[in-house]
Amino acid sequence: MKFSAPQSSLAQALAPLSTVVPQKSPMPVLSHFLAELKGNKLTLTGSDIEVTMQTELEVQGQKDGRTLLPSRKFLELMRGLPDVTVTIEATKEHRITITDTEGKEYKCAAESVDVYPAVPEMPDSDTYKISRNRLRRMISKVLFAVSKDELRPQLTGVFMELSDKHFRLVTTDGHRLVKMGVQSNGYKGKAHNAIVPAKAMSAVERIADGEGDMEIGFAGTQLGFRAGSTTLITRLIEGRYPNYDAVIPDQNNQVLTVNLDALSAAVRRASIFSNEISRQIRLHLDKQELQIKVEDIEQGNEGFESVPCEYSGSAMDIGYNAGYVSEMLKRIDTQDVRFELGSATSAGIVKPTEQEEAEDLLMLIMPVRLN
Repeated sequence: MKFSAPQSSLAQALAPLSTVVPQKSPMPVLSHFLAELKGNKLTLTGSDIEVTMQTELEVQGQKDGRTLLPSRKFLELMRGLPDVTVTIEATKEHRITITDTEGKEYKCAAESVDVYPAVPEMPDSDTYKISRNRLRRMISKVLFAVSKDELRPQLTGVFMELSDKHFRLVTTDGHRLVKMGVQSNGYKGKAHNAIVPAKAMSAVERIADGEGDMEIGFAGTQLGFRAGSTTLITRLIEGRYPNYDAVIPDQNNQVLTVNLDALSAAVRRASIFSNEISRQIRLHLDKQELQIKVEDIEQGNEGFESVPCEYSGSAMDIGYNAGYVSEMLKRIDTQDVRFELGSATSAGIVKPTEQEEAEDLLMLIMPVRLN
């Protein structure tokens, strides 16, 4: 196989693929990119078996064929070269030669292409289209709340729900929950549910940059995403996702509204003096003042400050994990943030004061027991 292409084109195409290639694997072949050349079309693939990403680009083809490219070395070299034309040639002995128009030359060995796993194909039926920018925004709002507890594998993924009324993403780690939905824009296909691995959704977020639509294809235990010339196919997490609607309270009628920037800054400062394990802060709510108190008896730390607010309920003290609060506030786009509360021991709802058109963002946070 032999072809030539601009350094910038190769580096740009390989960067997203590198996010799914494993750093360490019992299968050395997976630490490579698969390169397949037919005419002037080069297809590049990266995979860890669970998640596979593939992209196509135009090159100057000289000899058709297939080869593997050591992912780390090849990508680092492409990033380190100037933006000139690069020529890659692979021999039957799995030797790769890389040259450029300025006379540089590098050679390396690769695994045999014959042992690379079969590449899955994008489903061609039962698909849904959504704006790339919209999907990227949705993923950015929910991904932070995915659980890292491998003993509860269903919670380590993003729950995707599609119907003729809405397209929705949900994540939870048991301490907080995020639900982000949009209208499904006239979708007439079957209803679908899927639990998508967090790694796959993180990779989808990267390839969703730019204008145009993302095509989502459902096929049993696999899910496909296509954006332009790039395709990602992932295996789904098996099992049933918890009934998230059942844990969202509908009687939280004590409403707190507070300036987002002022609250975010106050919580960040208080977290500095919180206990390193519990990260606990105490909020005292009153009609026009939100007091934030923190105390770490073990280290002898304490702090206090207040933020103006509007609060419709009875005076109340409630405890939260400062880190969880800060992460939620980062997902709010409005000038003010709205908390809908029930009691000091029940889940609170966090929302923007105004939703973006056709969107519905809701975050739920569990309080912590006050010392």
